[in-house]
Amino acid sequence: MSTAAQRELDARHLSSSRVLYSTLAADIVAAAATAGVTSPIVAVIDRSIIANFSGKQTLIKGLGEGFMTLLTNPLFHFRQPSVLAVFTVYSLTYAATNVTDTFSKKLSYDPAAPKFIASSVTNTGLTIWKDSLLTRWFGQGTPRPVALKSYMCFGFRDSLTMAAAFTFPPMLSGYLQTQGVKKEGADIACQLLLPCAFQFVTTPVHLLGLDYYNRPDHVAAGGSIGRVRAIGKEYLPSVFARMGRILPAFGFGGVINQRVRRSVSETLAAQ
Repeated sequence: MSTAAQRELDARHLSSSRVLYSTLAADIVAAAATAGVTSPIVAVIDRSIIANFSGKQTLIKGLGEGFMTLLTNPLFHFRQPSVLAVFTVYSLTYAATNVTDTFSKKLSYDPAAPKFIASSVTNTGLTIWKDSLLTRWFGQGTPRPVALKSYMCFGFRDSLTMAAAFTFPPMLSGYLQTQGVKKEGADIACQLLLPCAFQFVTTPVHLLGLDYYNRPDHVAAGGSIGRVRAIGKEYLPSVFARMGRILPAFGFGGVINQRVRRSVSETLAAQ
């Protein structure tokens, strides 16, 4: 190979490497930015749902006190362990999903399955860790280990949530585009609506996991019928509360992630 050809090959490799590094940097920045915007809101809703279901505090009171603290003393709110735990979950979940998407496209793979696996494994593990902390902090009675049944419920809930947040929106958006809907409008609508719609399915699973923690004794809980009644009583308020948390976390959060990622990547690549 001639010297000129080698230089051209080296230049192409360098350019390709710069684009990859810029994209990966954008992936991380976008993940942190998204988590920073959404975590303070999500943490208030998460702990309010848990405290309400345990009987420690009503949902309305928990939401009111939490958002009042966020508005009047944001620095104090941001330093709360519950907010930091939620930030850890979402920053790493978005980072794992973004990086997997980048490498899948670079290797010419369909990113749908790899993104689902990466987001599910990362988010499920971290969310179970986060929910075990919040359940002990805001649940009923003396803090105790979270039961395996609760972990299983939380894991199933999170797998469905990841599918609704990262796997299904591009698929449905692609279908809508074939029906004449513009790409940007289809992407935003699917990213906002699908995670919220799935809360009708995932909320009872979430509440069942909390009930196993708060009332581990099957007989004392009134058996299966007692658990169903407890879940049914809080179902609709919890659905809408979880919609309120999922909309910023994976609805608006997904839109923010996409836009910050694209903007930072383009800025770094142009330098």
